[in-house]
Amino acid sequence: MKKDATAKIAKLMQYFFILLTILAIIISVIYAQWENLLSAFMTLILFLIPNMFYKRTNLVIPPIFKIIILIFIFASMYLGEIHSFFYRIRWWDVIMHSTSGMLLGYIGFLIIYALNKGKNIKVKLSPVFIAIFSFSFAVSIGVIWEIFEFGVDSILNMNMQKARNLQEVYNYFDTRLGVIDTMRDLIVNAISACFISIIGFFYSKKKLKKDSSFAKLTEEFVENNPKLFSLD
Repeated sequence: MKKDATAKIAKLMQYFFILLTILAIIISVIYAQWENLLSAFMTLILFLIPNMFYKRTNLVIPPIFKIIILIFIFASMYLGEIHSFFYRIRWWDVIMHSTSGMLLGYIGFLIIYALNKGKNIKVKLSPVFIAIFSFSFAVSIGVIWEIFEFGVDSILNMNMQKARNLQEVYNYFDTRLGVIDTMRDLIVNAISACFISIIGFFYSKKKLKKDSSFAKLTEEFVENNPKLFSLD
């Protein structure tokens, strides 16, 4: 598929998902579903971030990677949070955290890879450090998200941690059961991040096949952002 066609698909998907989310916001207000309203607002912000990020940084995201990110936001936030797929499908949470670990690991790799290849940077980092940074970046974001979920549950008496069979004590949910879910999420996130970090290590060592998806996506990112690299 040509890049222009892929870019158009990504743009149409983004607009479609934004419209669905706005509709979810309206429905949540009409039926006073305040937990869904909060999730819908967060989802809308996430769908708008790629455009906001580009306007502020001029960083070009490869269309394929943008599509993957949009699908992930749609699956995790719109289907998972707003339409309760985390409750309806037991393995949905595991799939989402596995995917987020890989996505965050790759984003961490791109950040350190761009810095390492930047024409204004004289220090060259080893592939091992690049892999460690990618892993640490993904795990750190995962931990911050779990802290956010715990904070929201504690303050607003919600269940963003998606713990099952919660017990209500003194008109509040006992979120301690959510700790089990949180630990599982962090473990899955760490394993997925480690997987991507290892691939990034072999790519940095130039031992990864050039026709692999990881290599193609990274090369497209480099080509689309020549200012970050020594290409002009």
